[in-house]
Amino acid sequence: MRVSYQKRILFTAISMLIAFTLIAAALWFPLVPRDVDITDSIFVLDITDSMNVKDVEIDGEQVTRLEWAKQFTKETILAMPCGSHAGLAIFSESRSLILINPVDVCTTYHDLTQMLEQINPHMAWARSSEVSKATYTAIKQAKKIQPVPSIVLMTDGHESPPLNPKLFPKFAGTPGQVHGVLVGIGGDELLPIPKTNPEGDLDGFWGVNEVMQKDVYASMRGDLQEYYENKPRTEHLSSQKKSHLATLAARVGFAFLSSPDDPNELVDVIKSESEPIVQTVDYDLYAWFSGIALVLILLVFLPYSLFSRKRNPSSVHD
Repeated sequence: MRVSYQKRILFTAISMLIAFTLIAAALWFPLVPRDVDITDSIFVLDITDSMNVKDVEIDGEQVTRLEWAKQFTKETILAMPCGSHAGLAIFSESRSLILINPVDVCTTYHDLTQMLEQINPHMAWARSSEVSKATYTAIKQAKKIQPVPSIVLMTDGHESPPLNPKLFPKFAGTPGQVHGVLVGIGGDELLPIPKTNPEGDLDGFWGVNEVMQKDVYASMRGDLQEYYENKPRTEHLSSQKKSHLATLAARVGFAFLSSPDDPNELVDVIKSESEPIVQTVDYDLYAWFSGIALVLILLVFLPYSLFSRKRNPSSVHD
């Protein structure tokens, strides 16, 4: 079926008229107010040696736990509604260091992702990994920020030096006073931990005799000697310490989420664990109007033969 010349002109005129109307709307249509639940959060990334173990995947490619944490943090920030605020921090040894205070996830998304890209193992200021104490310091630092943000700590839970369960570091705060989520990263299989040199570059793997195999304080207690006699020497290997992270989360009043697949799942947990603020956010419909206008303009310049049905040659002879 052929499209007549008059119909082509009519279609072009109508399409261009609608497109120009949409362009005008994109330029001058007022912002649309919308009530959304917003949260303030600080994403704290573990940058210690065990986070260099490759036992997680991004799009089918095996990557380090730190690379996965950075990518998942980026996707989570993207999934947060405009008006929400996100900050970034890292931890090494027993301390958490805030890199950027919570800022709007939409207007400063580029800055947040650029900061994420710069996070790497070279930034670690010590080789120890005291996850529990780092969580405590993150809570202390969050209290100094107003409004107090929720903490999202991305870690495999590997404590080095090792921590005896009976000698858990005391938490001086009030559980649940600061909201947060511990996000567990890594597989269940024990794997060698890459070693970093003083410059932060990877240099082989930690050996069994190169790391502490027992809690130094527990080793001085006679009542715990039997525990260590029966415990295998595996502190030079690493897996996700789910049980330890669950215990730590309960002590500080956090939620615990192990190996999440969907960033929206983490966003939902952050909302459920924190106290979202209902805020009216002005949305700009520019992208919608201009996008539809672009599609209409492209349709005008496409060959009309794409929209016409070809006649069956056999029908011509009939």
